[in-house]
Amino acid sequence: MKAWRVHAFGEPRDVLVLEEVPEPTGVDLAGMTMGLGGWEAMSAGREPFADWVVLAMSHAAVALPDVTIARGTYPVPVGRPYIAGQEGVGTVVAAAPGRRNLLGKRVAAVCIQPWGSLAPVAVGVSTIFEVPHGMSDEDAAGFLIPGHTGYHAAIRRGRVTAGETVVVLGAGGGLGSAMVQLAVAHGARVIAVVGGQEKADFCESLGAEVVDHESVDVVEGVRALTDSHGVDVVLDPVQGEIASRIRAVLRPDGRHVLCGHAGGLRSHDPDFYLYNHTLVGATLGSYPRDEMRRLIEETHAALVDLVADGRYRPTVSRCVAFVKVPDALTDLAARRSMGRVVVDVRS
Repeated sequence: MKAWRVHAFGEPRDVLVLEEVPEPTGVDLAGMTMGLGGWEAMSAGREPFADWVVLAMSHAAVALPDVTIARGTYPVPVGRPYIAGQEGVGTVVAAAPGRRNLLGKRVAAVCIQPWGSLAPVAVGVSTIFEVPHGMSDEDAAGFLIPGHTGYHAAIRRGRVTAGETVVVLGAGGGLGSAMVQLAVAHGARVIAVVGGQEKADFCESLGAEVVDHESVDVVEGVRALTDSHGVDVVLDPVQGEIASRIRAVLRPDGRHVLCGHAGGLRSHDPDFYLYNHTLVGATLGSYPRDEMRRLIEETHAALVDLVADGRYRPTVSRCVAFVKVPDALTDLAARRSMGRVVVDVRS
């Protein structure tokens, strides 16, 4: 099969190669375990990873982590070579014993390297769910990671509640737009920080007020919207310089939730001590397997209910052909995309 594979470190346009690779099969995966660099042999001493499916892919999502993994700046090292792509949707053609009830069914799944989603056949691991009734393949391909990460960051770890004021950085992206919707759905007032009128309009359509950092100073813009009262929570998938500046509008006892690093990982200043702020990390990947599975199932049930109620939707803004993957990742790296970008793997 032809898959988008990475052998070296660099910009996606330079290191992505569309090349022939063997298809993964259940036989290949039965004796493997999951390590930080991808699948490792059982001799590594880890418990075999028994929660997997093999998918005939329909659509895959691409996102900023696909860029940072290629560059080598992703916080978790990924061994080379690997097939790119972290999630998608397809039909189950093989499965671990505990997942054989899904054979022949259409599922959305998180795909972990080296068997990523940018291939006709991919491996879904752990986060594997049947596609909700009425959801298209395009929407399903970009549903799991932003929805699950956003819920974990905003609701479980950030504890956003009705009546609070929340700032979402990078609100025009896939994770940012998910958190905007989730905070709005839980009764919060949401201020979305974006760059450009198109992204501003997009976030307003999701129920947020907007500060456009291309036209106003972010801190002054938030202060103006809140009459200088500040905000209770910052949901931050960006970090970088803007994270340091936005804390000027965080109220005493406020929470700053770190759930990404689009602007670069940064050390954090003494404001957390001086103003009784709480710095909150938010990632699902560090939990023990049993706990992670419980949290994933709890989160998915909550998301499906919100979808059914019309209070949450996948924010897929663009679907590209399989041969256009390097262009799509270049646009993501340059902040030229909104919401989720998906790839028609069959095209």
